[in-house]
Amino acid sequence: MYIYFLLTIFAFLPFGAYLLSQKTKNKGLVLGFSFFYLLACLLIYTGNFYSSNPYQLKEVNKKIIQKISSDEPIEINLYNELTVFSEKNLSKNWIQPYLLNALSLKSFNSAESLISIAEDIYSEPKEKVIFYSMYTLLRDTRFPLYSEARLDITSSHPTNCNQNSSRVRLDIVDGPGVPIAENSFLNTSEYSLSNKNSLIPGFDIASALLNNESIEIFIDLNCKDNSEIYQFNSIFIFDPNSPLNTYKINLNDWSKRKQ
Repeated sequence: MYIYFLLTIFAFLPFGAYLLSQKTKNKGLVLGFSFFYLLACLLIYTGNFYSSNPYQLKEVNKKIIQKISSDEPIEINLYNELTVFSEKNLSKNWIQPYLLNALSLKSFNSAESLISIAEDIYSEPKEKVIFYSMYTLLRDTRFPLYSEARLDITSSHPTNCNQNSSRVRLDIVDGPGVPIAENSFLNTSEYSLSNKNSLIPGFDIASALLNNESIEIFIDLNCKDNSEIYQFNSIFIFDPNSPLNTYKINLNDWSKRKQ
């Protein structure tokens, strides 16, 4: 804003020289024209005439930062003002630093409102990964205990199954069919799955814990010693009071798959 006034003063110098000259005529006309010209420039600069208005952008940004500092929810209408004064794709990128600012201040009311806004504006399928990553960041910051959520499984393997490979998958019962965790293991009877084994950020073990979801455990065990394939399937309920859960598979829990 100050730069604008300095440039205005500089631009007014020729008019001032003209008005101060004793030989010039029609000074009133020139002064009136100059006044309305400069006033029009000011209105154009501070108004909504251009989509890339730095003054208006600064004001909207200031309002959002103030709400984050006070841990107040950010209304969608306020955030939408950014799209009026800038490119829509650019305003999408701004929500990420706003969220980081809110989380650093532990302004979770502001952060949750930003996540709600992000869910609407990140509408393209390729943008959903960005949204889920932002959601996971909020969740893990607000509930740090669950950021290390894990399920440890120990198993008694069938006889002659020392050389083996296993595929372990955790699904939510009656869920969307996308596993909350999945991983492969080699030559072991102990399996450990954490949030890092999820296919979609935020749709993981911690999410199942926080929502008190029942899960279904699927394991395919390929025994290379006897060329047999075994399967295990069971329902498991997480302990919501602990991020670390354990499960034990007994020898008679395995079923041989027909080949």
